[in-house]
Amino acid sequence: MRLTYGWPTDQLTHDPRSAYNSMSKTFCRQIFESLLDVDPVSGELVPWLATSWAYRDPSTLELTIRTDRSFSDGTPLTPESVAESFTGILALKDVSPLPAAMTMLAGLERIEPGHDTVTFRFARHNAAFLRSLASVNLAVSSRSGLGTGRWWRTDDGLGDGTRRLIFRKTRTGDLYPGPVDGFSVAELHNPGISYGLCPNASRGPLSDPRVRRALSLLIDRRRLQPLLDAAGYTVASSVLTPATLDYRDCTTELAYDPITAHRLLDGGRLSFEVVFNSTFSPVDAAVLTAVAGQWAEHGIELTLADVGFPELRARQDSGDYDFRFFYFTGSDPDVLRYQFGVAQRNMNRRTGPDDLDTLLDTQLACPDRVARRDMVHDIQRLIIDRGLWLPLCNVRTVTSYRPGVLAGVYLDAEALARIP
Repeated sequence: MRLTYGWPTDQLTHDPRSAYNSMSKTFCRQIFESLLDVDPVSGELVPWLATSWAYRDPSTLELTIRTDRSFSDGTPLTPESVAESFTGILALKDVSPLPAAMTMLAGLERIEPGHDTVTFRFARHNAAFLRSLASVNLAVSSRSGLGTGRWWRTDDGLGDGTRRLIFRKTRTGDLYPGPVDGFSVAELHNPGISYGLCPNASRGPLSDPRVRRALSLLIDRRRLQPLLDAAGYTVASSVLTPATLDYRDCTTELAYDPITAHRLLDGGRLSFEVVFNSTFSPVDAAVLTAVAGQWAEHGIELTLADVGFPELRARQDSGDYDFRFFYFTGSDPDVLRYQFGVAQRNMNRRTGPDDLDTLLDTQLACPDRVARRDMVHDIQRLIIDRGLWLPLCNVRTVTSYRPGVLAGVYLDAEALARIP
């Protein structure tokens, strides 16, 4: 049976360690399995390639590896092959931009294969690591790039022995990442970082935290909801979305307050540009146009630059932007460190570490569940108070699939389609 997965772009990466967009991650998810998984209903961690796991101490995690799995060429999955896969991820430490897989291994010192186990030894506790092990970026691959999943790469897509799945640049298909009339639907309210404006804090007026904070206070987020309804999105209420572990409701801090905003701005004409790509989202242009209209009411100009992926990547890497507009899906709050930490992606282009970075690092090393939650709450408040993220909306991902041809398709915790 030949099936088509229709996508609005052909930006496809085949390596799970460096896959960064939803298309590449979805492609890789069919081929590569991870040590753990997240139950889509309960949100609890469950076994996958590892049958069990236990912390021997806060910095030592041991997992028992399944003995009944093989890579697609028939080579058995072993503790040695798992350790080799993670060693390959560590080799990406000098890649730019920094792959998410690398930041998930923060503090990892050694990987030790045993008879039927793999032991990860850290310099200090990594509170996000267990959940990170469910990520497609940390999926296990062989030295030759093969996976243990039911699908494997073919010349034109994927195959599982009875079906062929072709990823094509088209607006429809047997599966499609968006709504299609008459199709069945899998949906998820994404965990992770909300859809918002990320200011370049090293650039012009945006280097002043008072200006960044004022711009956030000049957004009346309630007025955005009618634009969001069609996509099933909701107005953002924090840096993290409500579906994320340790989300903190910051509605009060995000309330529309033009009086305070103008006091912070202290006069002067401001003009900015936001760089984005609207390929995957039904609301980008409309939401940003609405924000531009609201700011214009206060004499602030926002120009929209809807650019192609090559230009987007180039400008992001060089810091040639006032604002970037994006979201990031992930179930653990350590996504904040990855995007905002000076030593990580540093999407704000901050020039040096400060108390925010101290908190970002400390929460990761904290073994106490309640203490870590409190720190993550403080991080969200600091990011909003300093105008380092201007939250706008929470994303809902929809994947449509043709009834009678496919059944049981669902979205996992990374909003990636799983095809039985």
